Amino acid sequence: METSNENVIAQIWRYPVKSLRGELLSAAAVDTRGLRGDRLWAVRDSADGKLGSGKNSRRFRRFPGPTLLSLSSRYRVDPAAEPDAVEPPLVVDADGREYPVSDGSADRFFQQQTGIPTLSVAREAEVNHFDEEPVSLIGTATLEWVEKELPGIATDARRFRPNLVVHTSEPFEEEAWVGRTVHIGSGDDAVELTFTHVLTRCVMTTMEQADLPPALGMLKMLGQREEQPLRLAVVGAATRTGIVRIGDPVVVD
Repeated sequence: METSNENVIAQIWRYPVKSLRGELLSAAAVDTRGLRGDRLWAVRDSADGKLGSGKNSRRFRRFPGPTLLSLSSRYRVDPAAEPDAVEPPLVVDADGREYPVSDGSADRFFQQQTGIPTLSVAREAEVNHFDEEPVSLIGTATLEWVEKELPGIATDARRFRPNLVVHTSEPFEEEAWVGRTVHIGSGDDAVELTFTHVLTRCVMTTMEQADLPPALGMLKMLGQREEQPLRLAVVGAATRTGIVRIGDPVVVD
């Protein structure tokens, strides 16, 4: 196994509503679907079934009005219970006003902001909300590399919307973990993850969000990576469920 003082969990992120900003946590339950409650909800247009996003594609659509990344979401009650018991989240606008999904306030907010009466914040049903695998991870040394490659552009984990940020010593160290077993934590609730590939990035990495200005050169810079053009961060799924916590050791088989 490989481990060092660098390989510990530095940040944990969960995004209750897909394509909105998420919440920074000290701990989170991890099951076979991913971090419990992560991207369990999405802004959906019942007229065509498309989900709100910062991009347009066969499955996604960029709605008029404020960008989804100008909004955030959070759970009032942490979803540590069984997956089916996860309570609906809150949508938070740029002024800090909260709109509960549970009473329809969030639906009305999106309908008023976009002028689309068929929008709602919908829970995942038969088709899951993930673009690819349910858990994403990036190393701190990789983030530092991005910052050096794009001087003057504010860069942090939020650009890449990971679930887990790990303290690492070398850029792209996490990419060598693909296909191997990654152990997080210790004891009866330790988590095991298997990462399948390095994630191809999209326009979401360039967009303004909260106090992060646009990063218009991001995709061009990532496209110049020789080994992994346009790719950054790894994605996979849990092979052993449990709890991840800030400071947990990360050990790779």
